[in-house]
Amino acid sequence: MPQKRGDIYETARRLGHVPIIENELVQEELENFETKEVDPDEAPIEENSVDVEDLPNEGEEPEYLLSIDGSLQEVPVNEEYPSSRIGFIQIAAVLTKLDILVEQQQQRFVDPSRVEDLEESVSQPIILPSSNYTAGDAETTLDSWRQHLYNTFLSREIEGKTYLEIFMDVIQSDPRHIDSRTVDVYRCPNPDCPTEGAEAHIHTDIYDFGICEECGIEVYPTDSLRTHENVSETQANGAAISAVMQVLEHLTLCAYLRYLSESNPSRLSRVGFVIDGPLAVYDTPAWFHEPVLDTIKRVTDKQRANGYSPPIIVGIEKSGQFKDHAVNIKDNMPAGSVLGMDNEYIYEYVKSGTTRLEYGTRDHYGWPFIYKSESERMFVLDLPKLPDGSDKYDPTNYPLMRKTLEAIDRVETSLYDDATIPITLAHQQASIPLKTGSRVLELFSREFTEDNSS
Repeated sequence: MPQKRGDIYETARRLGHVPIIENELVQEELENFETKEVDPDEAPIEENSVDVEDLPNEGEEPEYLLSIDGSLQEVPVNEEYPSSRIGFIQIAAVLTKLDILVEQQQQRFVDPSRVEDLEESVSQPIILPSSNYTAGDAETTLDSWRQHLYNTFLSREIEGKTYLEIFMDVIQSDPRHIDSRTVDVYRCPNPDCPTEGAEAHIHTDIYDFGICEECGIEVYPTDSLRTHENVSETQANGAAISAVMQVLEHLTLCAYLRYLSESNPSRLSRVGFVIDGPLAVYDTPAWFHEPVLDTIKRVTDKQRANGYSPPIIVGIEKSGQFKDHAVNIKDNMPAGSVLGMDNEYIYEYVKSGTTRLEYGTRDHYGWPFIYKSESERMFVLDLPKLPDGSDKYDPTNYPLMRKTLEAIDRVETSLYDDATIPITLAHQQASIPLKTGSRVLELFSREFTEDNSS
């Protein structure tokens, strides 16, 4: 790491790379490195592509798209102790009214007053004590993190329900869910606890905490997400903050799904949900992806049982290996078609690895497809997985696939490469500018923490 004097970092010498590139061992090792570089002509694009017109045409045309996005920053707060940090998360949900959007697209000049009516948004700001910070009566960053995350789930609400209540609703079918108030935390959150394995199971109530019999630590229901396992007292905690952000994004999706399902199923059939990124939950809370999928299935079944269409739900991957593949096969794929990719295709042409496990088994509740629109934009779209036993990769097996692709057509924008208006709006609401935003948050945090520093 470079040394620092004031605001100036030690610079690397201009020829500092020479010992690396001239090292024979490094050269030999590089020769053994491989990545997926597929000739687009080799991939069976035509055989696996389906024209939009040949897809089932079920469901209702959405009148609204609710897009969900999150952003995070971890900032140093004390100039004298720059390794002391606080984490910030912002989750945004933006409702785009498609009738106004289409109306303005057909006009020669945009009406600013109508554009103001185009969207309604709500954002949820979250803070987390990161390295070298404590909160409440906790003595360590780790315990502060756990306690504060629980309090966050208890204090933040969506449509009159706390995150904690929503969380308990979502995990109904998971083995961790004991009853409407109780969670089984599979392992003690104390890293120094001598109890391991199955013996570490602790039942904890959402208001009356469980106690580890071995070490005596209080256990919170949010400990089941295991985000604390990546928390460091001294190092940056970007991975742990990111894990919390992921959970909150997908919990927000479930919250609005369940709320509309219970209060207005007719309107739910006319709403589409768009997630910025894959339909997946990674890292320590990866288990949460299965309850999210189960929630989607429960809402879908309830909608159909009551005579309503289920809502469109789609994740849009703007970067990553699937996006790279989409860009590379663009010239080989017909416009107005969707590419289905089975396990063999994914591991042969997109990702390194083997086909021993079905793609995304550990963390994805969606299956990826590549769509080339009539305007020749390339989209990587995730749709909620079909039940086990179905061919998840076959676009014709998804009743809402065509309506989803047609909705994407309606909200394309040339503002960015292969972009959509709802995701762009959600990102604008959620984003924390990297430089300016970090500095503002640093000054804001310092104002409230200086008096509490010890």
